[in-house]
Amino acid sequence: MLKFRINDYLELRFEDSKTNIYVDNELFIQCKYLLLNFSTNNCGDYEDIHSIDEAIETLDKSFEFSKTERNSIPPKVQFWGHCSNLQAWCENKYNSSLIHSNLAFPLLRKLAEAGNFLAIKVFKEEIAKRFESGYIPTVTFLLYNGYLNCLDKEELNCVFAQSASKLIQKIIKELSRFMVSYFENYKRIKELIDLVLFIDLKFNQNFLIDIVKHMPQESRVAFTKFAILHMNYKEFVGYTIPFGKYYIYFEQMIDFLYEYYTHFGDMLKLLDSGFYNSPLSLDEKLSFGSVSYE
Repeated sequence: MLKFRINDYLELRFEDSKTNIYVDNELFIQCKYLLLNFSTNNCGDYEDIHSIDEAIETLDKSFEFSKTERNSIPPKVQFWGHCSNLQAWCENKYNSSLIHSNLAFPLLRKLAEAGNFLAIKVFKEEIAKRFESGYIPTVTFLLYNGYLNCLDKEELNCVFAQSASKLIQKIIKELSRFMVSYFENYKRIKELIDLVLFIDLKFNQNFLIDIVKHMPQESRVAFTKFAILHMNYKEFVGYTIPFGKYYIYFEQMIDFLYEYYTHFGDMLKLLDSGFYNSPLSLDEKLSFGSVSYE
């Protein structure tokens, strides 16, 4: 059995023709695929790419082996490729930009839990750095997998102070692009609204209001109608929200629209009154959704 020890806590083993990662001698995960190395001859093509996550999406996975190509590479060659990638990651002080966030953060957290001093030191720094990058897929991964829960209140305040403007602008850019083909991009728009609601409700931010304020005028009405209808009919799932907290949030959004965008009045009046004028009490025990986000 081949073994490659990177440090006292991290080791890769070649077992049954597969590459497995071990943390503190405990099986952590099986490596799934490799990402091709960037060519130094084309560095100029990658100036706007700041992480492997962005490379995969921005370059449309042009550097990722297809399944057929991957299967054509001898397993031992894949093993040494994984060893090289993770060794570079460790030598660069666990820089989470160098491997995919789906691996970087779970592995970094496991190393920290095992007592690796450097992992403990940089874990929160990497969470903050990657969140502050504003790259939406990585931000979504960190939020939905609870990594921001690892930060204390002061650290969270700092992260949102540093990242809010950039992240809001990136969300607005994505929404504006998707609103051009409203029906084709329904799912993507809904996912972005859910992300904004998650941030606002869990971390007491005002992203949705800021997005409406800064949306391009040609997209603002359509987006706002979409968002309010989405919120009104409670079409999102994935986390449990206390009814009272959500009702107050929804009401504040409606009041904001009436106050600052009076031309939205007719559109708002057309909304079904099933939620906004709900007879239900603001019972904090009453909630909807499926998985608690607390």
